[in-house]
Amino acid sequence: MRTKRVAAAGLALAALSGPLAACTAEPEPAMRSFDTPQALAEANLVAAEARRSVVVDLDLGERGRGTCGLRTSDFAASCRFAPGDAEEVSYVLAPDAVFARIPPGRAPDPGKPWLRLDPDNPLGRAMADVAVRLRDAADLREALPEGARITGRAEEEVAGRRTVRYTAEVAGDGRPSVVRLWVDADDLPVRREVRTPADGGDAVVVADYRGWGEPVEITPPAPEQVGELPALPG
Repeated sequence: MRTKRVAAAGLALAALSGPLAACTAEPEPAMRSFDTPQALAEANLVAAEARRSVVVDLDLGERGRGTCGLRTSDFAASCRFAPGDAEEVSYVLAPDAVFARIPPGRAPDPGKPWLRLDPDNPLGRAMADVAVRLRDAADLREALPEGARITGRAEEEVAGRRTVRYTAEVAGDGRPSVVRLWVDADDLPVRREVRTPADGGDAVVVADYRGWGEPVEITPPAPEQVGELPALPG
């Protein structure tokens, strides 16, 4: 009889060992976080430069969607952008020039689909501004604009990754813009959302960062593929 009682006690302990182990397991340590925008931005930049490249998917709401490959050594970029229902336009932002690939059938010279966006040409300057704004939406150096003030932080899982979500306000005319930035354990941005007050409702831009360290192709077009940008009449 004693043997049966000992065996039963052993089975009971074995059955309890799993739940007890789960209850006594130590929780994951809290992720480190930063108190100031300057410290956070510096940590992001150091981590990004070490990886050398990133791909950023952009959602600009009604204005369209795009993707940029960024090189973090000099922040040259190769971007594609589809504005609303319009055809996709490609851009290469090299350190010394900006190029745009015009949709098929719309280039001045069909055999030269690329245009160098000359800042002395009003049309080129306007098109280059679009390219720069697109790149800036993906550029992690712009993740926390000057004057940002961190108002909150919390741990949150994004796409299966542990992150710290920072909430910051950026003063402007009227209501401040609100920036939310998700940063992983390696100090790399995972997602950024900017909500800016606008007539008719807030304008929201979302950037999702992926492929840190994977190769990105940022190659200016060959000279024989680059056509002349037409001058505006008048």
